[in-house]
Amino acid sequence: MADTSETPPGQSQHGRIYGAARYYDIAFAYRDFAQECDFLTAAAARHLGRTPESVLELAAGPANHAIQLAGRGLRAVALDREPAMVRYGSEKAEAAGVEIAYQEGDMTGFALDRPVDMALLLLGSAACLLTNSAVISCLQRVSEALTPGGVLIVELPHPRELFNIDDATEDGWEVTRDGTRVRVRWGSPGDSLDPVSQVAQVTTTLTIWEGGRKQVIRDKAFQRRFTVQELDALARASGCLEAVAWFGGLDLDVAIDDPEEAWRMVAVFQKPHLR
Repeated sequence: MADTSETPPGQSQHGRIYGAARYYDIAFAYRDFAQECDFLTAAAARHLGRTPESVLELAAGPANHAIQLAGRGLRAVALDREPAMVRYGSEKAEAAGVEIAYQEGDMTGFALDRPVDMALLLLGSAACLLTNSAVISCLQRVSEALTPGGVLIVELPHPRELFNIDDATEDGWEVTRDGTRVRVRWGSPGDSLDPVSQVAQVTTTLTIWEGGRKQVIRDKAFQRRFTVQELDALARASGCLEAVAWFGGLDLDVAIDDPEEAWRMVAVFQKPHLR
């Protein structure tokens, strides 16, 4: 069972890790954001009926997807509750020569001035929503922020990791960028999982080598594990979004139940079109 000395809140966050925005960005620089955005726009267009013209990236962190999509001409909005990430992502967008409206805020309680065609909740950030109430609040806020027929795309760990069938994703990797080397260890042998709430306590460690100096940033936070049927039921319970597609990665050709290629759980939720 999870450590009961601290009761999980509705949301969780690796505060020390997310506060180290530049190192966090380097840690995930191995991802091909251009290719992922190809998938995101194509998956959204399938259900929207046209190419999306605007995007909201939730729990955006460095806002790499929002920046990439803004460079393709989409009106881009980003949201994160970590001030260091908001500053970092805004500066990164400016350096890239694109404009994003990056605001500090909570994904369970935000509002946009203008609706968007597509919302994104990627890199497993939905795992920070620890209760059904938090998930439903997030889905309802997203629905309010979407145009009719708009879509929300959520990326999470594959369910077979929850059931210990295998490790679909790596729990350790290393990235070097501009002379800075960051080694990531996501999880540790001492971490616990409460099988009732499906909430785990996850230890994350960044080891950084920069300018001849080594430093270690270690953090522990709660993260929830989700299944396909659970997400589908929560979307229905929200009363405003419907699950319309499932993928086993950020790839149109990988099915959620592909035993060889599926490595992530990617859900596409849609807001109903106007009748």
